[in-house]
Amino acid sequence: MVSAWRNCDFAGKSVIVILFFLSFYSWYLIIFKFFLLKEVDRKNKIFGDLLLSEKKNPEFINCPLSRIMKYGMKIAKSKNPENIESYIEKAYLKEQGILEKNLSFLATVAAISPFLGLLGTVWGLLVAFHNMAITGSSSIKVVASGVAEALVTTIIGLVVAIPAAVGYNYLREKIAGINERMEFLFPYVKEFILKRKEDEE
Repeated sequence: MVSAWRNCDFAGKSVIVILFFLSFYSWYLIIFKFFLLKEVDRKNKIFGDLLLSEKKNPEFINCPLSRIMKYGMKIAKSKNPENIESYIEKAYLKEQGILEKNLSFLATVAAISPFLGLLGTVWGLLVAFHNMAITGSSSIKVVASGVAEALVTTIIGLVVAIPAAVGYNYLREKIAGINERMEFLFPYVKEFILKRKEDEE
């Protein structure tokens, strides 16, 4: 890899640097989202258990369901009960958007990284053939830089794309599971808000 980097020209090195930064940010997002969703799922389960037990107030837990409930209770003080559900649904969509934030970046990286690698490959082959045409020789010393550039960018493009694709699919599935549990608890959240409104009145 080091030798291939040294043999690459400016265009090849530019492709490698771009792929490096895409890989770095992809791994950051995968690790960050993994722990974030794990914590969100854990707190949502605690919130759901407290909500369904009807023994304790679940509002103190900082999770999407709790924020939806707090927003709904705030709206309930100024709106009719018939309108509360639509506002809670909007709050739910907002929380869903927060969970999915930056997730499309992983899909984009998984899609474009192989093409960036292919771009470097084509450029490397072009350099190799250009060197052959100038020197009139096909010796390994003449074509080495172009071939090395062609091979290394393809490999790096795949190395970047594969984890991004796996991470994207895993996180999408994890978010889908969280949303499914949130949808199940949504009627209970609404009921809790309406009950609290009645108690205050």
